Amino acid sequence: MQTMPQWSDLQHFLAIARGGSLSAAARQLKVDQTTVGRRLTVLERELGARLFDRTPAGFRPTAVALRILPAAEAVEAEALRVERLASGEDLRPSGPVTVTATDSFLVYNVLPWLAGFRERHPEIELHLLSGYEALSLVRREADVAIRLIRPQEPSLRARKVAAIGIVPFASRDYLARMGPVRFDAGLQGHTVVGYAQDSRRWPESKWLDVHAARATVAVRLTSILGLLQAAREGLGVTLLPASFGHLYPELVPLRDVLPELERTVWLVFHEDLANNARVRAVVDFLAETIGAQTARLAKAPALPRRGRARGATRSAR
Repeated sequence: MQTMPQWSDLQHFLAIARGGSLSAAARQLKVDQTTVGRRLTVLERELGARLFDRTPAGFRPTAVALRILPAAEAVEAEALRVERLASGEDLRPSGPVTVTATDSFLVYNVLPWLAGFRERHPEIELHLLSGYEALSLVRREADVAIRLIRPQEPSLRARKVAAIGIVPFASRDYLARMGPVRFDAGLQGHTVVGYAQDSRRWPESKWLDVHAARATVAVRLTSILGLLQAAREGLGVTLLPASFGHLYPELVPLRDVLPELERTVWLVFHEDLANNARVRAVVDFLAETIGAQTARLAKAPALPRRGRARGATRSAR
């Protein structure tokens, strides 16, 4: 008689299928690689079938694995729903809450206000996960997300809290060294700080490709924090959130905010956690904190009255 697979074994199966290797699955599940391999062996023995072909490129699902994958995902969805419903009615503002956002947003727009949150909610333990990959709230990879794109999943609640203006900046030292910036000339004679790898798909990168077509690329980076530091060091013109102009006086805005690049900040959480006291406390704190920064997030300091580059028109008119 065939044994019914345990949910924990199916978890390991799904993690391997999504990560493509034992090591990736181990990182996702926060266990060691040996454990993942052992659980896979147990599951394959229980099902009497091989689930993955071991190839140089990683673990490739077999035909059997592809057939059972939807059923395993359905089991996962129900198990996670049970977890969310169980914790969703937790009326105690205590315990861990995981928040995900980009590294720059956490560093500049959340961390400076955490001391006040700790005073109000000393029993809540915040886990802040930074990165540009969107962690799944449905799969409980995070409880709350700060996102710049409104989610489409019907089970997620999204709360609009602010808008982020995007502005071209250069350092004062760079402008003194290189002279006026002319966007109508494609930044000919200037250098830019560009985007690398996956960030080349960002709207900011495409804007630079068009409006700085004649510039030389000094360096390419994949993070906002890297772009910021490169601009502060005088490596060239780049696009940054408007709020950095308020924090770093050495950065000079070259145009007003670019309407076509404006981003909306959304607070997102799963509807099953709407009544969870600790999640609600974190969401309310983030909404209050980010909302208080609305003006700084949306607008850079005023353009310099003198020495404004030809072609650096006030695009937000």
